Amino acid sequence: MRVLVGLICLGLFVLPALAADKIAGQVAKLDFSEEELFKIGETLFNTEGANTCLKCHGAGGHGGDQVGAADLRHPRTWRSYQALGGDEAFNADKDAFLANMETIIHSLIRQGAPIWNQRFAKSHKDIKLDWSKVTIPDKVDKYNSMMKGITSGPMKKALKAVGKELAGNGKKLKSSRLKDVAAVASYMYVRSFDDGSDKAGVFK
Repeated sequence: MRVLVGLICLGLFVLPALAADKIAGQVAKLDFSEEELFKIGETLFNTEGANTCLKCHGAGGHGGDQVGAADLRHPRTWRSYQALGGDEAFNADKDAFLANMETIIHSLIRQGAPIWNQRFAKSHKDIKLDWSKVTIPDKVDKYNSMMKGITSGPMKKALKAVGKELAGNGKKLKSSRLKDVAAVASYMYVRSFDDGSDKAGVFK
């Protein structure tokens, strides 16, 4: 009985952090392995064309041609990492910190920066962001509108092709679920770029 009560109490503390990420929650209901998601993320990230992950961030997450694009090898320099409190918050509660960062970036990839800047804070009041802690501030103090995520023309085309392939393999998804999968898969792939340096070591 004590064990059961303990697990219930633990759940009360853990579930709010996990429940905040509705995108991940939707994908968790689908029958995808980590390998499948990683492959989807790899395909989407490496899509060629204007306003794509590859074009802006570069192969392997760096060296792209968009000025100011995050170096995806170095998550400690990311705006979300710093606005969430940086190393101090990360070291204080790594699991909660990473859950919040995942929620932020899933939404950012799925919606693109213009929509994210308008809506995220209103719909995720449980996640506290302090933009004054970001070492490279910009005029909008959140995310540059050039961050399109999966909303640009080439990314939509690539996602449509992924959806067609999935449907051919017996996994036909509605557009909204396919976008959720794209956000989760892309972030999973991006996390693999962490190079373990002093600016990284967040995911490895």
